[in-house]
Amino acid sequence: MSQRTIVTIAEGPETRLGRLVLAGEVIDSEPIMSSALRVMDGYVLSVLIDGEGNYRDADGRAERITAGAHTIVPPGFPHTYHTDPGERWTELFVVFTGPLFDSIQHLSGPAGPRYPVPLPAIEALRTVLRAPPKTRRAAEHQLVALADWLVDVEDTADDVSMEILDAMGRLADDLTASTDLRAVAAEAGLSYDTFRRRFAKQVGQTPAAFRSERRLQAAATLLRLTDLTHREIARTLGFADEFHLSRRFRAQFGVSPRDYRRT
Repeated sequence: MSQRTIVTIAEGPETRLGRLVLAGEVIDSEPIMSSALRVMDGYVLSVLIDGEGNYRDADGRAERITAGAHTIVPPGFPHTYHTDPGERWTELFVVFTGPLFDSIQHLSGPAGPRYPVPLPAIEALRTVLRAPPKTRRAAEHQLVALADWLVDVEDTADDVSMEILDAMGRLADDLTASTDLRAVAAEAGLSYDTFRRRFAKQVGQTPAAFRSERRLQAAATLLRLTDLTHREIARTLGFADEFHLSRRFRAQFGVSPRDYRRT
């Protein structure tokens, strides 16, 4: 099995909103983390995608963490998290600072792992982080996009059934619309009509509308943070062409992709 760590961004520019200090992904590897408690100057977010390990902090919290854990630690708080010796995991991590994040109440709450329901879309977070900003303005847009993603980390949906929650996670990460909705319904053990009806009742929109909204949000992020052409963004997100993307984008946001990028 391969072992590699990919660091996607380091030392982002200081802005009025804050700064992205470091972001990266550990892929099927043992994290580089001491078992001794450490202190970071910024907020720490770790999303455990695969595998399991341990979390411990200065408040005496010590627990096993498994896939789906979103560990958030405020600045200056002693903590550590890691696999057992010789074990591997896949983890997406971000270190960030600034008044924008200070305003998100649950970030400064009790430190440690949480398991948000439904799970925020990992591919959406990767989309936000994979394009290093070339200007200070682009860096601010990136921080706003990260803050928007972090708001969902605290969301809960007690009235949503597990099969619909699983479907939401699947569709949220299906940014190219390549997954057949009937196949998602079948995986949930439901007929398509029953799946569509339950999804709409519990989520407030149909499965197709839910996925479409997530794809267009990803398009907006790419328009803000990258120099990709409209054609390249359309191809990346599975739209037929840039004209199809433009029509859908205008219907969702009320402006064309070109005008959105200029604002």
